[in-house]
Amino acid sequence: MVELMRNPELPVRTMRDLESIGPRMKWQYFEMLVGFVFEQNGYDVTVGAVRKGSWGRRQYDVLAESQRHLFAADCKRWTGRRYRESQLRSAAAKQAERCMLLKSETDKGIIPLIVTLLPEGMVIHDGVPIVPFEDLNSFLNSWEGYDEDITEI
Repeated sequence: MVELMRNPELPVRTMRDLESIGPRMKWQYFEMLVGFVFEQNGYDVTVGAVRKGSWGRRQYDVLAESQRHLFAADCKRWTGRRYRESQLRSAAAKQAERCMLLKSETDKGIIPLIVTLLPEGMVIHDGVPIVPFEDLNSFLNSWEGYDEDITEI
C-alpha cells in the first residue's frame, strides 16, 4: 500500500492544499498521491517501477493493475503556465511508446495515461488520456465510457 497519509512532510488533505504546494511538492509525493487514488479504486499499485529489456531501461511513475488492465501513468507536476500544449502532446507520445515496451510482460490491456496538476478538463491526445489529478478518481470510474477514444496496447 502506498504509505501516503502517514507522511508528515505531505500536508495534503484537500485539493486546495494540493494546488498550494503543487509547484514545491517533491515529484515522488505526486506519484504517491496518484498511486493512492488508484489503490482506493481497487488497483494493485507499483510506484517508480523500473523495467529492463533489450530496449534498455525504462521507468514508469505509476503502474496500476486490475484483473484485465494495466494503467501506466506518467505524472507531470505541471501547473498553470509551466507547460505548453506541445509538451503534453510529446509526453503522451512518449508514454504510449513506453507502454509498447511493457506489452511483452503482460497479456493485459495496457492503458497509457498522463496525470497532471493542470486544472483544465481531461483531453485525449492520440489515444492517450491526459487527466488532471483532481479528475483522476472520476476518470477511473468512467474511463471505459471513452473506450473507443483511448488506446489499449
